Amino acid sequence: MAVTAPGQDDVEAGELPGGPAAVAIHGGAYDQLGDTYAAMERWIEANRFGRGSAPWESYVTDPAEVLDVKDWRTEIYWPLER
Repeated sequence: MAVTAPGQDDVEAGELPGGPAAVAIHGGAYDQLGDTYAAMERWIEANRFGRGSAPWESYVTDPAEVLDVKDWRTEIYWPLER
């Protein structure tokens, strides 16, 4: 059984959808994430999936610790519909 943590200030508790998702790892600057999203959209369409709910990002590297922008990594998860 999942337990929902209470939110605080601007942070709200939520639940991520279950099911299939397209996953990409973006390497580089955040201002170039749009290129990775566009590639994901092409893949989703080419493989005859529909876009599910809104995608979300997970920031793997911390820019304060990884100074070279080419080494930054961001995971993108995009729920799919058949």
